[in-house]
Parts: sequence; structure tokens; C-alpha cells
Amino acid sequence: MKLKIITLLLVVFTISIYAQEFEKGTIITKRYDTIKDVQIEKMNDSKSILHINYIDADGLSQSPDIETIKCYTRGDEMFCRIYNSGEMVMAKKIASGEKLNLYLRDNSYYIEKVFDELIKVPSSNSKFSKVLSDFLSESPQIADKIKSQELKDILEIVNLYNKG
Repeated sequence: MKLKIITLLLVVFTISIYAQEFEKGTIITKRYDTIKDVQIEKMNDSKSILHINYIDADGLSQSPDIETIKCYTRGDEMFCRIYNSGEMVMAKKIASGEKLNLYLRDNSYYIEKVFDELIKVPSSNSKFSKVLSDFLSESPQIADKIKSQELKDILEIVNLYNKG
């Protein structure tokens, strides 16, 4: 018991020295094990898709290989594995709904039809309107607005599609 208290105090002291920020979160491993009520280190989005550091219920610092993690939440943020260019990679979930999810990885957006296809959102305007209007053709009103470039904001498009 004394060892646990000393370890916890040491961890708290170390955290305060380095002024790291931690937020409450939950981790789901690739084996679908759920690790609840952990304190996950707050890092910028670029680092958060490559590394995860957290303090477990026993006050011990953990740094599992990011490849072993299926998804995790940190405060209001969620990071999930997506299929990109033949491999599974971690990305930040920007928006979720019953029909579409939106992810961000390395300044690139990805749209996923729930339980279906995932595409990378093109960065050029001409490809953006063509690819997205085709991808979302089940909603002609939204597809037409994308094609005519009336709708250009990806988050707005995802939210409108999920409402429709």
C-alpha cells in the first residue's frame, strides 16, 4: 500500500514538474479490451495519432504502441483507426453521425459512409466538387450544391448530409 502511495505521489510530482496536461479518457485496444478512466496526455493532433501516453488507475505511466490501439477518447476528442492507402492508421474524428463520419490526418480529410466506404477528400477545388458530389450522390440536393460549388466547407457538408 505504501508503495502505491509513493508511486502515485511520484507520478503527480513528475507531472507537475513537466507541466504536462492530461485529460480523462478511455482506450479500446485492437483486442477490444476497454481501459476506462485513465488520464491521457494532451498532445497536438500530429503527435496524438502517432503516440499515446496515459496514467492508469494505479497511477503508473503507460506508453503502449499506438498500433495496439483501435481508438481512444481524450476529453471531447476521439482518435480512431481508419483504412488509408492499404493500411490502418490513426486519425482524429472531427464529426460523426448516422450516415457520415469525418476524420483528419496529416492535414487531409477523410469521409466515411458509416459501415461502408472511406475516401480521402481531394484538396483541389475541381476534384473536390467532382469526387464529393459523386460520393454523396444518394442526396441529390447536397450533391448538386457541391457540384455547383455552393457548398465548399467539408464539415458543413458532413453535417448537412447527416441531418438529411
